[in-house]
Amino acid sequence: MYDIAIVGAGPAGATLARLIGERCKVLLIDRRRLDADAPAGRGKCCGGLLAPDAQKMLGRLGLGLPRDVLVEPQLFCVRAVEAPAGPARFYQRHYVNIDREAFDRWLVSMVPAGVSARFGCRFEGLRRTGRGFCIGLRAGRTRFVERAAAVVGADGAGSIVRRHVTRRRVRSYVAVQDWYETPAAPPHFGAVFDPDVTDFYAWTVPKRGALIVGAALTPDCGARAKFDRLVGRLRSGGLRLGRRIRREAAPLLRPAGTSDLFTGRRGVALIGEAAGFVSPSSGEGISYALAGASLLAGALAAGPAGAMGRYRRAAGRLKRDIAAKLLKSRLLYAPDVRRALMASGLGAMPVGRRDKLPLATRLSALAPGDIL
Repeated sequence: MYDIAIVGAGPAGATLARLIGERCKVLLIDRRRLDADAPAGRGKCCGGLLAPDAQKMLGRLGLGLPRDVLVEPQLFCVRAVEAPAGPARFYQRHYVNIDREAFDRWLVSMVPAGVSARFGCRFEGLRRTGRGFCIGLRAGRTRFVERAAAVVGADGAGSIVRRHVTRRRVRSYVAVQDWYETPAAPPHFGAVFDPDVTDFYAWTVPKRGALIVGAALTPDCGARAKFDRLVGRLRSGGLRLGRRIRREAAPLLRPAGTSDLFTGRRGVALIGEAAGFVSPSSGEGISYALAGASLLAGALAAGPAGAMGRYRRAAGRLKRDIAAKLLKSRLLYAPDVRRALMASGLGAMPVGRRDKLPLATRLSALAPGDIL
């Protein structure tokens, strides 16, 4: 009988296991074989950029990124484009370009040895008992049950744990991204706003000699056609894309209000995307995953009695942060407001002025058709 079973060993689950693993009997579950070498060409559908908020949380947790998590190129600006023929602006942003699979595995590597891991296992459901929960797992064709006094859902946007404790659903998108060979990756990250394709946004990320093109799309039968239309517009605008290497897809949440945020109840806690903690303006979730894990660990430090209430109250600051980003999102994704802001040049980098950027950077940034 475990004290706590954590379903999902991404940033939220691995961080919680690291923080409580020496004082609690913990079971950590993930469908990935995180105890084996990473499969070639596979990983989470994620642009793999560590935002400043996530960097700040790593600092608060006393962590520094190892070299093998970082990938080239490390860039310092984003080119925002209003498609199909609107304005384009450059904005300074301090993202860190990472290998997301390596990042997850690094966090798992710091989990204490006393934590029991069930990797390569799919979570199939849970059943409440008099002493806690029976947790159904499947490894290949083998089904078995583990028991725990409490359960933490850290199983991401499609959380099965969440479905067991609430009917509240968060607005869902499907994130689709293609990896392309490219003869010349642009020297910036890209954010593309195209209302014909999505009411959210699309992105381009140079990574290890390839270029990722991705988009957050409404999950309907036309999603694939919309994504292909986006890629076609980028190509016709001059983006140089070679052979497609692979395509990835995954669910992506976008809370529409703080009522979408749910921290759990009756012995089941939710953290990270499973709780709905994702930025509605950018889709960024790693900072909330790390913060939520830290808050729940703090709530558990005083013992299991009352831990859920302590966690819910502590998570209030995350809800307030989401509320502020909801306001930002409503402005950013109102097409007329966004176009006016971009046309004004407010906050944009003065690319092309001789006193601001080196010649080579000015020429590469102004080359026609980097994105659109």
